[in-house]
Amino acid sequence: MTGKTKIIRKPSPWPILIGALGWAIVCLILPMIQLWHYLIALLIGGITYFIARKQIPDQEIEVEVPLTPLEQQQQAQLEAARSALTGLQQAAAKIDDPAMTQDLRKIDSVCRQIVEEMEQRQRFNDQARRLVDYYLPMLTKLLLNYDELEADPLQTQNIQNSRENIKKTVKLCAEAFVKQWDDLHEHQSMEIQADSDVLETLLVKQGLVSPSFKEGRE
Repeated sequence: MTGKTKIIRKPSPWPILIGALGWAIVCLILPMIQLWHYLIALLIGGITYFIARKQIPDQEIEVEVPLTPLEQQQQAQLEAARSALTGLQQAAAKIDDPAMTQDLRKIDSVCRQIVEEMEQRQRFNDQARRLVDYYLPMLTKLLLNYDELEADPLQTQNIQNSRENIKKTVKLCAEAFVKQWDDLHEHQSMEIQADSDVLETLLVKQGLVSPSFKEGRE
């Protein structure tokens, strides 16, 4: 499984080579028999090194960072969610019934948002896991069954009853999935409300807004 990557900065070897070249040039020019000859060589080598160090940028290298066991588990769940959603979309594309198509669009919209949130926030609560592990695969199986029943040329009473049952189940799933999406944000909504109440109370205490403003909100 592919890990995350990060950029590390590695000093370029060129400043060292240029500094060494400056030292070598001085050694070729001077006889190098007195101490000050070596001091000048060191000085020239150091100056050329620091000038080159400022002019030549560090190398940026992208390296792979192995995933932790938890991150590996989350990555596997995310890939399973994408796969389950793709399977549902492929099965839904075969359905011609207008009412079912509308319900399936709601389901697809909710599921895509849940998968996107899983990816962005790395949130993998029990509701999201049930969605991926149970609800989507079972719903996909029902849609495939519906497509097979719809293609049956006889359309017996049992076949028609089965199709109607699947329609009802799809409609029920659409309502349940929307509610599940709302439940996923219940805690966030409570936090926002609490923060708003605290801020409004502080504004009233400091006299920045009138008490009637908060009373009107309530």
